[in-house]
Amino acid sequence: MRSGLPYIILLLSLVFFFVTERFDLVEATNADHRIPVTFWGYSLPAQTMTALKGRFEARNPDIRVEIQTVPWENLQEKTLWAIASNANVPDLVVCSSEWMGGLANSGALQPMDDESIVSPSILERYFPNVLDIYKYPYIDRENPDQKGPLRQYGIPLDLDMMLIFYRADVIDPIIKDLGWTDFPESWDNFEKLGLEIRRRSPGTSGEHLLYLDPDDPVPMSMAFLPSAGGRFLSKDLSRAIFNSPEGVAAFEFFARLLKKDIALRWERSTMEDPLVLYKTNRALANIAGPWYTKYLQSRSPEQAGKWRVALFPRREPGLPPCGLGGACLAMPFNAPHKREARLLIDFIASDDFALEYFERVGSPPPQRNTWSNPVFSEPHAYFGGQKVYEVARAALENAVPLALMPSSEVTKGPVRRAMRDIAVNGEDPVRRLNLAVERANEILHSR
Repeated sequence: MRSGLPYIILLLSLVFFFVTERFDLVEATNADHRIPVTFWGYSLPAQTMTALKGRFEARNPDIRVEIQTVPWENLQEKTLWAIASNANVPDLVVCSSEWMGGLANSGALQPMDDESIVSPSILERYFPNVLDIYKYPYIDRENPDQKGPLRQYGIPLDLDMMLIFYRADVIDPIIKDLGWTDFPESWDNFEKLGLEIRRRSPGTSGEHLLYLDPDDPVPMSMAFLPSAGGRFLSKDLSRAIFNSPEGVAAFEFFARLLKKDIALRWERSTMEDPLVLYKTNRALANIAGPWYTKYLQSRSPEQAGKWRVALFPRREPGLPPCGLGGACLAMPFNAPHKREARLLIDFIASDDFALEYFERVGSPPPQRNTWSNPVFSEPHAYFGGQKVYEVARAALENAVPLALMPSSEVTKGPVRRAMRDIAVNGEDPVRRLNLAVERANEILHSR
């Protein structure tokens, strides 16, 4: 009996220890009476918010920011499930212009042009065509088939537009030999440049102007279609129209670059990192957004001074050089802390946050005044002293805002299959696009 006593004392001591520790933990948790604002974003926005949230919380001591990093490929689905189940609903979500339309079309989002959510003075900070990306007809959740006037469903966070990044050390001498002074601004001269590159470097392992993936619809939506004067959807977003003459021209041009071997055919699932194509001189240009400036510097430092940036060429003068997309802040209709989230929106809309985000991501800011910062007019050493963000500014001011797609299945399905059938299988563009538009409209009008 006496020998068991120490064990009993030890057991009681351990119970007391864990009970008091648990009590202290609960007390410590309950001691934070600040109102939580939940922010969901993929890696880079979440990292930036984590780095800067201390400034916001210092200015707003009754609020704490809770940040959840969600993989990009899961963010849309996770957001939709949370809103639909009304469980663990975030207050703010970073959404992409590629898939945000589905959330707006389902009535899952709060219109943000309501003055109780975002003041007009905040919206006035942004370029008008950037705001237009995130406008969508108002959806009444009680009568979802009834659509109202356009409302603002997103506050821009960053910009995406398509530029041409090209190896000037190889291409500029060819441009000079062709009697030109600048990178081609028209489709016709872009094609001539590509053919001349192939003539000088024949063979499958030789130099190509660029690479194209026949299963990637982003260059089509962001570069080829806008520069042809085409659109995926009608202006009221009610029907697909990419079988228009302008749309046919865009798909034909994409296919022609591959057929004539001007563009190297590249497929994401079976081929190596495309950066290898540049390091081995198999591709001399890339279609990408301004973020690619930082990507090249970090992934290919040995090619410093060899690259330049240009606008994507256009089918005819006066057409936009590209589409305008990006990422934005959106608010679920059932966000639990809308008043506090409004304060966080005001903070993220500031010039300081925009510049910090730019330094981390490389995507230029959507606010007009932020562009007065000298960093956007400085020569860029990696690009041979070129003022690369002046090119980005020209693209921004002339780009057409992409319409929010009510269902991303349109680009994942009919558009992607039409691209492959036209570019790889050689199907007739007019016939194939008519079929694709018919299927796209079935998707748009189904619930």
